[in-house]
Amino acid sequence: ITFGLASDDFIDDDSDGIDDDFEESNKRDIELSIGADEIQIESHQRNGENKDEIQLKIQYNLEGISIKVSYESEFETESIETEFELEFEVEFQKLIEFIDIDGNGMYDKDSNDQFIQEVLLNSFQPVNYTTQALSLDTTLHYLIINTTDGIFTAHIYFVEEFAYVGETLLTPSQAKIDIEISNFIYSDPSSQLALYVKLNSESEYEHEIDHETDDEEDGYATDEDGIHTESKGVSGIFTWKENASVDGVVRDVLVSSLDVDDINETEQKLLFNYPRGSHIYHDPKVGIVVGPGATSILPIVFTGTIISMIGIAVVVVAVIIIKKRRIA
Repeated sequence: ITFGLASDDFIDDDSDGIDDDFEESNKRDIELSIGADEIQIESHQRNGENKDEIQLKIQYNLEGISIKVSYESEFETESIETEFELEFEVEFQKLIEFIDIDGNGMYDKDSNDQFIQEVLLNSFQPVNYTTQALSLDTTLHYLIINTTDGIFTAHIYFVEEFAYVGETLLTPSQAKIDIEISNFIYSDPSSQLALYVKLNSESEYEHEIDHETDDEEDGYATDEDGIHTESKGVSGIFTWKENASVDGVVRDVLVSSLDVDDINETEQKLLFNYPRGSHIYHDPKVGIVVGPGATSILPIVFTGTIISMIGIAVVVVAVIIIKKRRIA
């Protein structure tokens, strides 16, 4: 797969499948600061006349882990001024241990499935932060957040230019979050896990069954499913791999249909259902896709791997301001 210019104009000296000029024009500068229970990240477009900024605020406390993301871009041309806004929230609230009595592989509290326990995510070790040079003038930023008991780990990556992290192509406008759970203490020998995901947005989420996700259509991903919410040409997406690594074996992940949240009828929910295992590794993503008329060349996608995770909230706020010079 190649991105950027095509045919004879395509130059890829670093053999990453991205046109070198396209990479240069999309490089970003990243600034990061770590506090007692939060991380502030700012990412600025390095080159070009149209500057934009991505801000992320990661918090880890008694409420879990939350990621707040904002995007702002200014673009000047002739004509009028236009503004796009989108806000949505994906909250990984709790991990449910259950016995699948009806044998459909999914937890349903209204069926005969047996509830065993639920576990919250609320205590953490100090954050580990390292960097790695990608080139002479770009860097990969890597954060590790562990729960105190070591069962849950979030691996968070930011890059200043296009780079592969594992098998994932990560753009400078993305954040990749690999999350794993190890050695969960099951209370029953025949139980499995479900992840309760609460969803909040001004407009309802939609799930297009058997349709390709935006990343699949663009050639960035395969074997994905997902939901999206839209407002004025900007889409908020929540997608996931249709399988996970469970004790080193690729297994299907079953996801419930969109439904009303158990507590707040104005919000929605999903349940991710994982086969039983001592080590589960899954790959959802959250992100923003800018529609026609916006300034970004690529979709703004924040990727995340979610494995048997609870108490994690992801809030994404996108503001795209297009300023156009009025004709006198």
